[in-house]
Amino acid sequence: MLNKKCKVSALGGTFSFFHKGHQFLLINALKSSKELLIGITSDEFVRKLGKQHPVEPYEVRALNVLHFCLNNMSKNQRVTVFPLDDPYGPTIERADIDCIIVSEETFKRASEINELREKKGLKRLNIIKVELVRDEKGEKISSTVLWRRSSLVSPYKIR
Repeated sequence: MLNKKCKVSALGGTFSFFHKGHQFLLINALKSSKELLIGITSDEFVRKLGKQHPVEPYEVRALNVLHFCLNNMSKNQRVTVFPLDDPYGPTIERADIDCIIVSEETFKRASEINELREKKGLKRLNIIKVELVRDEKGEKISSTVLWRRSSLVSPYKIR
């Protein structure tokens, strides 16, 4: 039997240019959750967000996340990957979600989600904040930074 802090956790992101920061976030989410819901921004939502770097199609990003989770999850864990079409996903509707996993950068969104849950009569989520991963120079590892540093020409257009 798994000894996890949360029964059902949620996290969301774009997961473009899948990197160590994404892996660290997912490992921490897997360590604390019996069931993990992972919302990955849909291609349409990515366009609305106005990312300043190329973003792989949803299917590529979702497969990267799912493959990583399948290789790192416990035997009795459950992981669900789904397209995310807004900043909240199921976190403002589902009463069974008890935790939200966020990075330092997305902590503010988790607080907003808790306010929306309270207005709907739902229990506040336990917020698990995961530190950002930094490179040897102390700069955060992010998709934007990695795309800018890359000398490779991306086959993906800026969406």
